[in-house]
Amino acid sequence: MLGMTSVFDVNKHTIIGGEIGAHIEQLSKRTNRDLFVVRYNDLGVFCICEFMSPKRNVFIDIMNLGKSLANYDLRKAQELRQRLFAPLTAEGTSRSIAAAESDYHHMRQDECEEEKERLKKVAIGE
Repeated sequence: MLGMTSVFDVNKHTIIGGEIGAHIEQLSKRTNRDLFVVRYNDLGVFCICEFMSPKRNVFIDIMNLGKSLANYDLRKAQELRQRLFAPLTAEGTSRSIAAAESDYHHMRQDECEEEKERLKKVAIGE
């Protein structure tokens, strides 16, 4: 869902106020962005989103909070501020992708080595 564009529908979405709504509204004013918290009624998950159109009918997910608003803790608040005030650059994105690919390939190599060892043991009857 992250980065997904949605059309607001009162039957499928509920805008959440309360303490978290007020906090997100303050961030919205500081960043000059139209942020809010929404609950996807069908999925039962909460997301911090941004309206993309002046009519406030099209929005994009910025952060998924899962099935509980309690998931929005200090760590999530810091991550949100980082996303809003220091967004990831193209170079940073490339580095993250390269690191993830490297981790994946190293994991596959380790699995391959483990499988070779297992096959050797099977071949000698262990």
